[in-house]
Amino acid sequence: MLFFLRDQALVRLLSDCLMRVINAQSKADLLEVLDRLEIFPGGLEFDHMQSITLLVLAFAALAAGLLMDGMGGMFWVFVALCFFSYRVSKGVSGALTDLAASITRKCMMLGNDLSEFDSSADWRLKRLDNEFTDYQRGSEIEQRRILDSLQGVYRGERHSLAFEYHHLRYVISSREREASGGFRTVYTNYHRYSLVVDFPWVREIAVRSSPLEIPLSGQPFKTDRDDFNQTFVLRGIDPACCERFATPATLDLLMELSRQLNGVNLEFSSQGRLCLSFNNEDIMAYADPGLLSDLAVFRERIEAGIELPKLYPLLAQIERLAQQHDGHVVTAVVPQTSESGELSKEE
Repeated sequence: MLFFLRDQALVRLLSDCLMRVINAQSKADLLEVLDRLEIFPGGLEFDHMQSITLLVLAFAALAAGLLMDGMGGMFWVFVALCFFSYRVSKGVSGALTDLAASITRKCMMLGNDLSEFDSSADWRLKRLDNEFTDYQRGSEIEQRRILDSLQGVYRGERHSLAFEYHHLRYVISSREREASGGFRTVYTNYHRYSLVVDFPWVREIAVRSSPLEIPLSGQPFKTDRDDFNQTFVLRGIDPACCERFATPATLDLLMELSRQLNGVNLEFSSQGRLCLSFNNEDIMAYADPGLLSDLAVFRERIEAGIELPKLYPLLAQIERLAQQHDGHVVTAVVPQTSESGELSKEE
């Protein structure tokens, strides 16, 4: 029975470590969790004897039922024991995988000064829905969900931009004809990703390459760039604001974004924030440090830190857009000259 006690001790250890990861405030806290795992006697592999024992009992119950005149309740005992054996096996294996994923995510957050929201996902979706039309997607409104959110501050050359990352899932229903001639409703899940950034320099303008099937405010504005007009639809309340926005440098930057991001939209709200949305799921992607079964390699990669190689270049492009519209003018310093044309010197 020692294997039962060891597996239960390992389950308790993993549960305790998971809580420590949730409350971790630094990378040192995460390394302390790995220290606790490293000293656990016998390694981090489960014995699996508990699930095997349940499976043996299940077939014993089935055999007993076959030897009886009627199966009676032994068949259901067999089914129940098989089910519990599967749950035990998946549960203990999944605990290690979940802990490794939690440590990796927390390391990524700590290393990049990111944090989760205190508010609920439903509240965040409602707030975003009221500010930006890009979140009003899908035909099944009640099935829209914010699956993940993070927040941080990007410190650029000229601006520090508070930003939020959101992962939205929405559902579109359609009717399909069946072989019998009838119709059935098919529900398809879609995913949309976005960065919401403080951007007080532009308001009530939208630039979309991915159209929305809802009424949109503002009027379309045509630029003098055919390639831009074929890629984006620029809309705004005031045509003069659209004209000031559509500078050659800004159009170049937007075309650059369209080549990097699939279905990119930019929406500047009346509250002074920018929603940059797209279909690319890898903007927040990071390298997998591996499994806890190879604890030495996992620890080495956690010590090195988890980088976000695609997020910060994108935030740098947003700051470039801010620099184009923040009204900051860089003036060259011209040396002062005397009336005779000679350069004057500071005393």
